[in-house]
Amino acid sequence: MASLLLSLFPQPINAQVSFHARRDIDAKHYPSAVAAADLNGDKIPDLVTANFATGNISIFYAHASGGFTPAIDVPVGSAPIAVVLADFNRDNRPDIGVANWLTSSVSIVLAEGEGKFASGRSYAVGSGPSALISTDFDKDGLADLAVANCFSNDVSVLLGDGKGSFSQTTSFKANSEPRGVTSADFNNDGKMDLAVANRRSANVTVLLGDGKGGFNPTDTLGVGDNPLSVIAGDFNEDRHIDLATAHPKSGFITLWLGDGKGRFAPPLHYDVETEPDCLVAGDSNGDSHLDVMVANRFSGTVSVLLGSGKGSFAKATSFKVGDSPLSLTVADFNNDNKLDLAVANRDSENVSILIGDGKGGMSISSDFSVGHFPRAAFVADFNKDGNLDLAVTSFPTKVTVILGDGNGRFAPPQLFEAGDGPRAVAAGDFNLDTNLDLAIANDNSGDVSILVGDGKGAFASPTSYKTGGGPSFLTLQDFNKDNRLDVAVVNRDSDTLSVLLGEGQGKLSAAVNYKTGRGPSGVVAGDFNQDGKIDLSTANVFSSDTSIFLGDGRGGFSEARNFRTGRGPFSVTAADFNNDGKLDLATGNTGAASVSVLLGTGQGEFGAPQNFAAGETASVITTGDFNKDSNADLAVVNFGSATVSVLSGDGKGSFAPAIHFGAAGAPRAVVAADFDKDGRLDLAVVNRDSDTVSIMLNDL
Repeated sequence: MASLLLSLFPQPINAQVSFHARRDIDAKHYPSAVAAADLNGDKIPDLVTANFATGNISIFYAHASGGFTPAIDVPVGSAPIAVVLADFNRDNRPDIGVANWLTSSVSIVLAEGEGKFASGRSYAVGSGPSALISTDFDKDGLADLAVANCFSNDVSVLLGDGKGSFSQTTSFKANSEPRGVTSADFNNDGKMDLAVANRRSANVTVLLGDGKGGFNPTDTLGVGDNPLSVIAGDFNEDRHIDLATAHPKSGFITLWLGDGKGRFAPPLHYDVETEPDCLVAGDSNGDSHLDVMVANRFSGTVSVLLGSGKGSFAKATSFKVGDSPLSLTVADFNNDNKLDLAVANRDSENVSILIGDGKGGMSISSDFSVGHFPRAAFVADFNKDGNLDLAVTSFPTKVTVILGDGNGRFAPPQLFEAGDGPRAVAAGDFNLDTNLDLAIANDNSGDVSILVGDGKGAFASPTSYKTGGGPSFLTLQDFNKDNRLDVAVVNRDSDTLSVLLGEGQGKLSAAVNYKTGRGPSGVVAGDFNQDGKIDLSTANVFSSDTSIFLGDGRGGFSEARNFRTGRGPFSVTAADFNNDGKLDLATGNTGAASVSVLLGTGQGEFGAPQNFAAGETASVITTGDFNKDSNADLAVVNFGSATVSVLSGDGKGSFAPAIHFGAAGAPRAVVAADFDKDGRLDLAVVNRDSDTVSIMLNDL
């Protein structure tokens, strides 16, 4: 068979980064199923998704740094809906089996080693295949297949020859609209049997195997609802196989305890969330008892039910994933000997990775309420208790302050008047009383507000100072070396940079404006020409460049000199990314789903941009050493894909592939700080649509 150009492209891997948050992988094309196995022999589980909309599967190879390669697509049949991984040709490499719903076929994609796969061969099955499994049905030591066909109301069995080929399909009657299938030895005769979940007839068909690849119906389990999937396991540890089914209509799962003779006790029901579609079993809390994990399509969650080992489950605990999760699988993605989950989210077109904590929980971010429509945040200790707090802009006229407890948690929000359309916030001591004050850029009123702080976490009414039109971001520095804090703010609508010098009593002088590129939306300060004076860089979203303003040390700045970036830079940050002692720049590019890194010369000039992939609509960017390797890393929020991308720096100006951490609705800003005092930088993400801030604690 002709070999497709499917290979793992080696890239330099930096130290791993990890946060208490789910990891989201861009899958596209409506992924309907996901499976995990080590496909390239590096001992790290990789992923395969079945993409219902495109007639292909996608392979995602895992990096040691915790991320995954972009999708590598392999064509199969029309509307692939289910996927299974097994060694079909006995070469000790996982191969791929795919159920193709519209073409009523199964595609077999054989591994060729080193991450390469041969083009697929298809086998006809019944009409509307919707699920498949692989095991040895005829006791010849070779992997076979069983496929549930929802339109022909039967199960197709294909016996493998150990060389990657299969026999002609044999069909066995199920009931009406079979949607799920599993296999185990239900009657303890040493032969593999089948259980089929029939959605329309609201029952489960049990077929006992003869050990030769044939099956005979023995029992029909009436469930009173529409089961969509079924799994097998010994949930009460009596050495007899039990069954569990998921019921989307009524929002529960059902447990059937087996008697070891192919029959099952009356069902036990356990509530989960809305529309449970798929379930898997595994030991998520390390107590040697089987637990059940359930993907709930309508609620966009995964529920974990901890098993007692006696045939019962604790109340479900749920964790947020993407939109319309249809499938999930278990694996240890971070090599910590704890069970993790991968979840295929059809409508958000991604795969969520939930890292298990070994106690039955998942590593997710903590969300804290703030004001309405938050857009930006700043971190500082506003009440002098030694714990970091957050100030967050809130539309239409407020700023929200949430006080931290030093453990990564925050008090309820306090709201203070800001200005009209607060867009950005920063903090510093403007009146030299040792208490932190706030500076806020107000988009609608075209001004900057100063709110004097009392050192206890409260702030006075704002005093406003005019800027240019549409102020969207600001930074605070002492530009004229008078030991008083000054303000620089970019004005998106007037294409200007306003500099307002501080007078030391909480007041600012009139703005002096400098022409920028088109649509400035971000600004950062630093000494770019190493003359001991503060300079400025703006990110210009419409002209796709950064404007450099060299400071004179007296509060004035040169005319702009512009340097190209990626398309649509929304924000800019500065750090020494290549460890040469000179400040470099990085931009989050909203038009290119990327970040650009521009290496500085130390003379106020910058090299051509190096672009690194981020997420959809990358916007606000920040920098810090997230993996404690003494190299500067990057974190950027992606408004379109609702993620935060973290890119580990190698200290030479290059970065590892991004790891994407899931945020809440429409993340608009990110700041980095050590919120729990463990010596590691954490992230705070501002979520516009959910009116929250997500705290992602660093757990490396």
